[in-house]
Amino acid sequence: TYLRDEKKSSENTVSSYMRDLRQFSSYVATNLDSQFGDVTESEVSGYMTWLKNAGKSTATVSRSLASIKGFYAHNVLAGLLPNNPAARLSPDKAAHKLPQILTNREVELLLAQPERNDAKGYRDCAMLETLYATGIRVSELIDLNVDDVNLSAGLITCRHKDKSRAIPLYPAAIHALTEYIRFVRPQMIASEDEQSLFVNVSGERMSRQGFW
Repeated sequence: TYLRDEKKSSENTVSSYMRDLRQFSSYVATNLDSQFGDVTESEVSGYMTWLKNAGKSTATVSRSLASIKGFYAHNVLAGLLPNNPAARLSPDKAAHKLPQILTNREVELLLAQPERNDAKGYRDCAMLETLYATGIRVSELIDLNVDDVNLSAGLITCRHKDKSRAIPLYPAAIHALTEYIRFVRPQMIASEDEQSLFVNVSGERMSRQGFW
């Protein structure tokens, strides 16, 4: 009713939005422990990734995100939900080509990009070194907790649902993580109870968007 009467959307748009929301609702019920009103930003982002992996086009994924954003925005305005978990997510503007293979020199230049003259520089250096050392996904990187790092053994433990795997680190990554965990992270966390390994400037868990 809101789409038709307030937004003056076409029947095709209304039909598309409803189809998107039904599919999202089915995904939430099947794949997540959350209720529809308790979905988090990372779970919406995960759904976008799921659509891409299912072979959906960039346009379809973007429209699905717009449908979800609009739905939650309406519920926030109506006072039914406290926040919009999709508010900060952005759609892909175009399909990305596969990157060219980097040379050793290009990798060295990439890892040297963060300037370690402030807390963010040390954090970014540790993130890049960890990604390069382990080959884990960005979603797995930001899901790491500080207890998942064993500096003395030179390992991180990457967890996904009920599975986990231990991944070795090379010396440069161990050094970057040691500097970050011991000297930088304590200054960045908002609370002593914060478990996240990598935090944003607010001292809370880094998001995928924050990483990019």
